[in-house]
Amino acid sequence: MIRTFVALDLPEPVQQSLEAFAAPLRQGDYPVRWIPVERIHLTLKFLGNVPSERIGSMAQALSQAVSDLPPFALQPAGCGAFPSIKKMRVVWVGVRGDLEALKALQKKVEGALAPLGFPPEDRPFRAHLTIGRVKGSRNLKGLQQALLAGQSFEGVAFDVSQVVLYKSDLKPDGARYTPLHRIPLGSTGTTI
Repeated sequence: MIRTFVALDLPEPVQQSLEAFAAPLRQGDYPVRWIPVERIHLTLKFLGNVPSERIGSMAQALSQAVSDLPPFALQPAGCGAFPSIKKMRVVWVGVRGDLEALKALQKKVEGALAPLGFPPEDRPFRAHLTIGRVKGSRNLKGLQQALLAGQSFEGVAFDVSQVVLYKSDLKPDGARYTPLHRIPLGSTGTTI
């Protein structure tokens, strides 16, 4: 079984802008496990444990689904926490740009995988970049204030030109992600 998900990669300049934003937060004495920037991605669909022999058909279905979608642009912007800043469990950076294209892409991903036994999510899609996971409740007031002050954050814009089918390996120091297939938008084919 392979733990899998579908996501958008972030180019290195975007990662660097997220690192610049998160660096002061990481220095605070907050009960947060910060995600290394090279592991940050925009999840489109979490699939869970999948038999390895199904990966190829999943990649093919995704390729067919996104073959008619043109690339589009996004930009990290703003920040917040789920479920709320007062009761935070996940610290995130938001995205702006062509959100309609992003929603269309996410719906295509859902639609492609539903016939393969992966039902659509019950809750609405909320595009975000998880930068940290809260592991306690002490000293969160300072983090709440920092997130409120960071609402005007704007990261580096980037072009979305592919989706990635990832393998996720859970480790004691956090998950490790390995691309299984890179699926370009606007074409028919996958790459590794």
